[in-house]
Amino acid sequence: ILFGKLANIKGTKFALMLSLLIYCGVAVIAAGFAPLELETDVAADDSGHDFTFEWDEDLQQYNMTTLYDRGYEGWIGESSAGDDEFRDAFEGNFPTPDYSTESAGASTIGTGVLVCLFILILLGLLGGAMVYIQGMELGFKGALLIILVVLVGLVGASILADKAAEAEADNKFITPDDATAIVAAFDEAEDHRFSILFVGGPEDQASEVGNQHPTIVDQGGPVDGYADFMRSNLWAPMGITVSLQWIILGLFVGVAMGAAGAQARSMFSMLIPETRTSEFFGFFGFLGKSAAMIGTFLYGITSGLFDSRVAILTITIVILLGTYLTSRVDLEEGIRVAAEEDRIARAKGVAQPSGSTGEPAE
Repeated sequence: ILFGKLANIKGTKFALMLSLLIYCGVAVIAAGFAPLELETDVAADDSGHDFTFEWDEDLQQYNMTTLYDRGYEGWIGESSAGDDEFRDAFEGNFPTPDYSTESAGASTIGTGVLVCLFILILLGLLGGAMVYIQGMELGFKGALLIILVVLVGLVGASILADKAAEAEADNKFITPDDATAIVAAFDEAEDHRFSILFVGGPEDQASEVGNQHPTIVDQGGPVDGYADFMRSNLWAPMGITVSLQWIILGLFVGVAMGAAGAQARSMFSMLIPETRTSEFFGFFGFLGKSAAMIGTFLYGITSGLFDSRVAILTITIVILLGTYLTSRVDLEEGIRVAAEEDRIARAKGVAQPSGSTGEPAE
């Protein structure tokens, strides 16, 4: 809507070029995305570390929790070469892992079946309730009542899911001696991708972050310094986590891509003869699909040669090139030539497609 109004005021060409430039800006900012540095003086639930050991005063032991509740086995491969250093240094003092595929598979299948049954029952109850409310013809009150029913269903599902997770959760404890051994091994094992934090107890705030952890931005890439600068001067001061960074990116990409696509079709419809609309829009669609291969190929090559940050920046090259070519288009002359082509075609008796006036401007 915003770019449509802008096109009415400043012209379709201007709106298209502006949306492309915004897209370039978004790509440049995306290359500077970086997770915030991990903190040690936080509660166990908010640590953000892959492995958090929280002191249990009653048992006088540390209870291990993992990020996203994936468990040790979900983070550390049983035999993957990339995790060798971490396994050799720490696994002996961690809670004993269980890589049994039989028990894990049975548990996963059983849980999945129960979840599916619960979802089906919940959907049936919600659907029946909504049909009943609609049949009462309560108008606006009925709509509010339906929303209330849906919210109650969502809250109930969330509570039951939390209860199920608590019931299935296994406590993983280690002794203070194991904790001391893990901390002692921090200096010996640094070439890994994980993080460890102790909360409370004798090893309170002891932490380890591997050199390959995502929060270690400087991995030797050409533009890693830019990402570190963005984190220090923008993301960290404003408290914008990497998840929120990607949400913001999605919003701006949606605006820029939607506007660029709409204005491109609108501008293209001005430049083509009305008598050959189908032919030209078929050509337009073919070129769009073909051009998509260029960006994908360029991203793959640069990502392999350098890293994903450089690959993201290469996208701006393609967009800037397209913006430059758009700036060279003489829209008025194109409209005149298209009108002349229509005049000649109609003079020769070529029928205009019924109801075809070109694709309307958006």
